[in-house]
Amino acid sequence: MIYLDNAATTRVSQPVADAVYEVLTECFANPSSLYGIGFEAQKRLEAARRTVAQAMGASPDEVYFTGSGTEANNLAVLGGARARKAWGRSVVLTGFEHPSVEQCAKALSQEGFAVRRIMPDQNGQIDIDELLGSVGKDTALVAVMHINNEIGTVLDVESIARRIKEINRRTAVHCDNVQGFLKHPAPRLGEGIDTMAVSAHKIHGPKGVGALYVRKGHNLQNVLFGGLQERALRPGTENLAYAAGFAKAVELAAASRVETFAKLREINDKLRAQVTALDNVRINSPENNSPYILNFSLIGYKSETLLHFLEQKEIYVSAGSACSKGEKSHTLSAMALPRGVIEGAVRVSFSDENSAQDAEMLAKALAEAQRTLVHN
Repeated sequence: MIYLDNAATTRVSQPVADAVYEVLTECFANPSSLYGIGFEAQKRLEAARRTVAQAMGASPDEVYFTGSGTEANNLAVLGGARARKAWGRSVVLTGFEHPSVEQCAKALSQEGFAVRRIMPDQNGQIDIDELLGSVGKDTALVAVMHINNEIGTVLDVESIARRIKEINRRTAVHCDNVQGFLKHPAPRLGEGIDTMAVSAHKIHGPKGVGALYVRKGHNLQNVLFGGLQERALRPGTENLAYAAGFAKAVELAAASRVETFAKLREINDKLRAQVTALDNVRINSPENNSPYILNFSLIGYKSETLLHFLEQKEIYVSAGSACSKGEKSHTLSAMALPRGVIEGAVRVSFSDENSAQDAEMLAKALAEAQRTLVHN
């Protein structure tokens, strides 16, 4: 099997699975319980928090465990905008944010916020001057993702956040860093970024756990209600086993990040050249995109047909964000690309477990697909 859909999810590594199992079976008490084994569970939870916080460049009391990156984005975007509603009635975001941010923006528009989207150009780039020009005295929140999940565009959120604060220091700045966490150098926090979302299952951790950084002193209005877990921001019994698994995944990813980045840069560049050599191909990922993602279109062929052809060869890729459930690509649509390009899009996404041979086999299979499949 050649698995090349790691932006959707990665395989859980054995050390992570072992860590989860150990906590599930040996440290099963509720971290909020007041007896000894509950206290031991609480200590394990805080140890995991310290590990994740260090990797994010935050202090442990700025990091909250969540059920996913999506939940973290919801808490930050809805909570950040609503907390500023008394004076801020506008929200700015890039036009290719993840659905968990985009759908929050739609919900905020129904609450009376004016939402401005800065659309990517046909090369997948965002005009930063246009984004900054949209920030004013009534801008409650700006959301800018670090790595686009469909085409791999890299945005310098650290610099963007700092410049936003120069325009309006009260504006909340949120970064969705789910695809960039422990793959790219982490944006420095405290430089203007108020909140940042990450997730475990993009780095060989378990699905069902993420984390949210909230800068000290940053005001969020509560979105969820219940007990006092996670300082009441994300109430509900903590998923200790998955938090421990997240921490183990963080340790492993941090140790190999630089080496993996260099390896995948070489593989991604080689695949880009091989795909470009095929007939009627458009590369949708920008130059200098994340080495973890390559998006391209075989014009004249439907994505679904290509994906099933590749699946028969046990090669697994996607047509875009897994959260879109097969819907037309949100990012490529935002780029205003022709219908044929969108319908023929393929997203390849790598992890440290992939090799140059995987990319070579994919390129050969795509060439075979063009020779054997009926052209639309």
